[in-house]
Amino acid sequence: MLHVARECSNREAGGRLLTFGELCLFTTELRQCYEKETPRPALLSKLSDKSVGDKKRSERKMSKSSPKYEVFLGGSCNPTTWRQNVAIPMLKDQGISFYNPQVSHWEEALVELEYQAKQTASVLFFVLDRATRNVASMIEAAFMAGCRRKLVVVMDSYTGPGQLIGGEAISELEYRELTNGLHTVQDLVERQGIPVFPEINHALNCTAKILRENLRPEDLGLEDQVQPIKYPYLQLGDKLIKLHDAFVNTNSEHITLAEARVAYKVVTNKELTNEELQAIVAAKKGMEMQELNGTELPLSDVFLTFDEFCCIVAEFKNQRLESRRLWDVFTHSVVSPIQKVFGWALPRRPLRPISSTGERDVYLGGSLGNRETWREDIAIPMLLKHGLSFFNPAASACSGRLLPMEAALMENSRVLLFVITNTTLGVSAMALASHYIGLGCNVVLCIQMLTADATICGEQLSRTAVKDYNRGRTYLIDQANKEGILIFKNIQEAVECVINKCRTR
Repeated sequence: MLHVARECSNREAGGRLLTFGELCLFTTELRQCYEKETPRPALLSKLSDKSVGDKKRSERKMSKSSPKYEVFLGGSCNPTTWRQNVAIPMLKDQGISFYNPQVSHWEEALVELEYQAKQTASVLFFVLDRATRNVASMIEAAFMAGCRRKLVVVMDSYTGPGQLIGGEAISELEYRELTNGLHTVQDLVERQGIPVFPEINHALNCTAKILRENLRPEDLGLEDQVQPIKYPYLQLGDKLIKLHDAFVNTNSEHITLAEARVAYKVVTNKELTNEELQAIVAAKKGMEMQELNGTELPLSDVFLTFDEFCCIVAEFKNQRLESRRLWDVFTHSVVSPIQKVFGWALPRRPLRPISSTGERDVYLGGSLGNRETWREDIAIPMLLKHGLSFFNPAASACSGRLLPMEAALMENSRVLLFVITNTTLGVSAMALASHYIGLGCNVVLCIQMLTADATICGEQLSRTAVKDYNRGRTYLIDQANKEGILIFKNIQEAVECVINKCRTR
């Protein structure tokens, strides 16, 4: 909400404030969605149950002799000690069985044992500890959230550039990449209604309750000291953009009430009644409504700011009349101080075009960056040649978070292409790809491994860093193979595969 609100104003990029009009709009939209119990939208790229079934038949069968554990302790491994020092003692005290994949001596036979334990565990308990880069663990947690397993996630934020990981100080580049990766995983997990915990003990106590009462993590609430995440898929920013687009068509920082009347109909598909127009004119002119009876309303002489327009839409759209109107509160006590302190004004730049409902053939996901031109050089020309529509996230990526509107655009695409190049670290992109594979979507991957002497944005990566980022790529490839996802190394071949998929759907 804050990100979109900034785009609809000239506020600083770091600003974390909503104006009164924006707040009114967002709260009324939220209330309406909650009261209607808005259902989760269907994924356009979701494969049919038959297709998913065909893929699943290729998976390894569960061994009937394998023990079933209540908790699988996933996430960060060496050199972390959270399993031995915190999790295992607490689980033992409560009589909860668990599988610990962190062993002192690893052997090939453990691969199958870990797989079986992970598949059959009642709860997957993942800790993303800042003592490691967590690349593979982030990708795995995102996948499990997509599979809608009972997942408990604990996240430990990185402290900043210079933090030591494996004895190496991470750079600004790595810090930003790893932090954005955590943010992406958090957004994906919470988009499934699953809370993310900042502290292990609290998460373990909630895990015990989930097992004891046969709950899902989404069922936890305030009594568990967990902030409920209800309807995480709701989009609110697109409402503000729609209002803004209707407003700025006048090329002015103010519009007349006559123009607002037309814009109101565009965004709500309703007419402002004469009584509502009288209320607005009276509030603007400091008059009583009775004084306007029998007179022609001066619609062209009453001017409104964008914030006032937001208040009007929030107040009258659902025709809910309160004992004291939001509009009255706004005009009599809030407008002036907000305008003086925050200097509300319309932006001088055009807002990026985002449509929350338009379906597209292809989502061009994957590596982002100023030097990443595979979309413009290869993918887009090929798609245009075949008359296919697409969404290019590179045109709007700027926040380091997965905005609900952009997630909706991805979910309104028929085929999801993720290209992970060898010139980027690609943590967030791999987490996104893994999550949508877990959701059973129609995904195509192009994955390029980092070279031993990889240089990213002019920065030479250490051997350990290359190993960690390639481990994430290897995990994603392995998971995609299990799910029957097509994987390429060549971008053009991957795009050709996407085109063929679009033709056959």
